[in-house]
Amino acid sequence: MYAKGSVLVVDDEFGPRESLRMILKPIYDVHAVDNGQDAIDFVCRQKVDLVTLDLRMPGLSGIDVLREIKKIRTDIEVVVITGYGTMNNAVEAFRLGAVDFIFKPFNVAEIISIVKKSVERRNLNLAIKNLLQRFKALRHMGIDAQGEALATLSASLDLPPEAQELSREIEESIQQLEHLRMQKVSVNYLDFLKVLIYILESKEPYTSGHSERVSVYSDLIAQDLRLSPQEKEDLQIATLLHDIGKVGLSNRLLKKTNLSEKDSLDIRLHPVKGVHLIEPLAFSHTIISAIRHHHERWDGKGYPDGLTGEDIPLLARIIALADSYDAMISDRPYRPGLSLKKVQEEIEQNAGTQFDPQIVQVFLKTLKRDGGFPSIHPSVSFH
Repeated sequence: MYAKGSVLVVDDEFGPRESLRMILKPIYDVHAVDNGQDAIDFVCRQKVDLVTLDLRMPGLSGIDVLREIKKIRTDIEVVVITGYGTMNNAVEAFRLGAVDFIFKPFNVAEIISIVKKSVERRNLNLAIKNLLQRFKALRHMGIDAQGEALATLSASLDLPPEAQELSREIEESIQQLEHLRMQKVSVNYLDFLKVLIYILESKEPYTSGHSERVSVYSDLIAQDLRLSPQEKEDLQIATLLHDIGKVGLSNRLLKKTNLSEKDSLDIRLHPVKGVHLIEPLAFSHTIISAIRHHHERWDGKGYPDGLTGEDIPLLARIIALADSYDAMISDRPYRPGLSLKKVQEEIEQNAGTQFDPQIVQVFLKTLKRDGGFPSIHPSVSFH
């Protein structure tokens, strides 16, 4: 049976603190403290999956506590529950990694639903981290060692109950890898990433195959930029993982046309969440920065850090253009894909504002020469 989640309630007011404790106690192991310093000390000492956090407390503010909790354990989910919320502290809370922001007096059903989804998302993210980390260890092994490690990986795969279908599909992909190993074909880490990302994206019809297409388009752009072999490999990994921070965002949110301010923040924070998800894998700084900054803009109006011009990492600038190209040519619930002529016009208009003008020149040259990039149909087969 999957372990019962652990929740820490942080609130200086007895009434809300005890109410939350009683509401969540039948489902989780619930602990409660009445100030920020005790919350930080508790997180240092004991396992916590999720913290519900008041903002206005004596001593350390909730924002300060959130910042410190995320320094200690980035994987702890934090739900802010406050009677004194403003748009400024909501934006700051989301920027620091809070997953939700609720106003008092709270609704019992809403609290249970938000905590449940947050704990489930955390469990799923941790399982994916663990899976990637274990598979990365196979990268430099010989074929026989890979076979033994794959068997162990398949047997020990431990995804949470809400991810049973994902567990089954990942097990099938591992079996494909084991089949290749039996044929004396060495396992390719990039192939495994393609399988995992395909499985994750297949849950969202409007993003299915997106990362693999962006990887191909980025590689085509990079061919004329004289990247080193290492940069090309880093680019492949970064493009495959660039949207992994969207894991847990619902299909409802991804296909909405009119987003609330909170919906927009959730989406805008996905590069940061993606970096947090893959941090334990010890990828190079080049890969991490490409994922974090692939939604920055040349004019500094992008996110999450508002970088400008060449301060934006080169690989991130490549991904930004390839990512936008795929978004423009793909059908969406609210519009069909744009024509090649319209896409070229949009990209030309945004050179020097949204996109690196030099990369736009290379891109348009390739686009006009080839009559558009090839259609990419995602596949989980190995070659």
